[in-house]
Amino acid sequence: MRFSLLLAILSSKFKKAADQNKDFKKFLMGHECAVVIKTDDNRKGKRFIFKDGRFSSDAVLDQFDAAMVWSDAKTAFNAMRKGKEGITHALQNHQVAIEGQIHSFTWFGGAINFVMQ
Repeated sequence: MRFSLLLAILSSKFKKAADQNKDFKKFLMGHECAVVIKTDDNRKGKRFIFKDGRFSSDAVLDQFDAAMVWSDAKTAFNAMRKGKEGITHALQNHQVAIEGQIHSFTWFGGAINFVMQ
């Protein structure tokens, strides 16, 4: 539940920034990708879609350019709430895997940093 709430909050922040922040709108222009954050069993997650300078999200977890696949929701929540250090620790301990295009995932990390300022 907490993992799903965290993803919903992140989606809300992206939506607000895409609608109201002119600098974020510029950041979105020219870059299109779909990034999924999900659990390994595909039971929980969200897809973040950046297309035509707009943001949307949905629950389609099997179509993406890049994905962050967590071992379980509890691990995902605990690591993501700690930020970069928590995610780095999870990567080092094989609790999360990155699939797909690294470039899209790296860009997504920049988008997260942008909205979390």
